[in-house]
Amino acid sequence: MPADLPTDRASTDAPPSPTAKDAARVTPAPPRRRVPELTEARTLYTSRLRDTALGRAALAELDLADPEERIFQLCTYEAVEQLRREHPDLRFEYAIAEAREEATLTGLALEAKGAAIQGRGRWYDLSFRCEVAEDLMGVTGFAFALGPEITRPERDDLDLPIDGPIH
Repeated sequence: MPADLPTDRASTDAPPSPTAKDAARVTPAPPRRRVPELTEARTLYTSRLRDTALGRAALAELDLADPEERIFQLCTYEAVEQLRREHPDLRFEYAIAEAREEATLTGLALEAKGAAIQGRGRWYDLSFRCEVAEDLMGVTGFAFALGPEITRPERDDLDLPIDGPIH
């Protein structure tokens, strides 16, 4: 048989198609989390930090941080303050901007689609967008969306702390 003619044998060199038994062993990809629509904050709380001795002390402590860290700290502070007022029954204590995925920092704007916030010992998904003042002394714009509670297995996979903030 000439070498340049196709044979039925060539079709058997292809990988076998998966059978129903093989398909049952394949782990399906987790569903993609839909990023919820963000709600614009009407009041910004970091702008009030300068009004109290405790707030001024917190800002003085932030002076030691590099600008990127300062932006993250101001934005997560704003997230906690916004959610404390939006859902006082959950008693939010602290937030992590990069719980599920890296946040995006562009200039003075931080976008955190995979953040998390903790209250009453439980973690919740959080998405937010935050703009910081040029002097890095407060937040000038903030929008957020609280997601569902993060399950215990997910919390463990994400290595979120159980009993207190990360320092």
